[in-house]
Amino acid sequence: MGDNRKKKKFYFRKRRNKYFLEPGFRGFFCTCNFREKDCVKEMYNLLNEYAGKLYTEDYGSKPTSVDSDERSDTDTDNETDIGDMLRREVDSMRKDSQKSLKHKRFQVVETGVSNCIFIKTNLPSPEELTTAIIKDLTTTKVQKTRHVLRLLPIMATCKANLPDIMESAGKLFDKYFLKEPSTFAVIFNKRLNSSASRDLIIKELADLIVLKNGENKADLKNPGLCIIVEIIKGICLLSIVDNYYSYKKYNLHEIGKEEVCDDSGETEAKKFKSDISQEEEQSKID
Repeated sequence: MGDNRKKKKFYFRKRRNKYFLEPGFRGFFCTCNFREKDCVKEMYNLLNEYAGKLYTEDYGSKPTSVDSDERSDTDTDNETDIGDMLRREVDSMRKDSQKSLKHKRFQVVETGVSNCIFIKTNLPSPEELTTAIIKDLTTTKVQKTRHVLRLLPIMATCKANLPDIMESAGKLFDKYFLKEPSTFAVIFNKRLNSSASRDLIIKELADLIVLKNGENKADLKNPGLCIIVEIIKGICLLSIVDNYYSYKKYNLHEIGKEEVCDDSGETEAKKFKSDISQEEEQSKID
């Protein structure tokens, strides 16, 4: 009995310390090859490396709840009241702990699906950081990850039902499709979800894009912009990316591979299809 109680306490304590994927997040969605812990470590290293180069503002720092100047003034007026000072310090520590997730630059959250990692961010534009990573890896051909496969920026998350998806997508479409016409394609994947209709969601999103600007045209082979729809259980992840196919579907392994022909004349890039094809086939399973 004692051992069972300890196991239960450990399980619930461990579960409380985790954060879960919810509507309203921005961040980065990546897939991995069955080494999730290693994938998370690689993602933290990769994101922090390029964020350090790209941003001067420290989005990850915690704001102080009381300015030092204000605190010094109030402390001098109430030096004798030690109880007030202690209570003020305790309140400050409590507020900081409650805001720890909000003010972390990058924080992994649970998706509930194997080999699918989501890292929440407080950066205003996760697509900007992702583009910087993809462009640099495309130029240098340096493999900086072993376990991360695809890396996609996620601009919005919502509940995986049609009204919420259309509302969230409509806000994103205003920026990309309202003024300047573009060709587009909808990339749809779902995991552990049997209620979201692939065909219906793609049709409704395409109709909405054309409604924004009548000159927007669908192009499945060479789209200017791709709308990413990733449904994970009851949550929908949305993003809009460019050069999706020229950047190898944002697959970091394939981006880093040199176009080298073997004796049969086949390139390494053509050979490397197993991981991504297996991932896409799995996503079609309800």
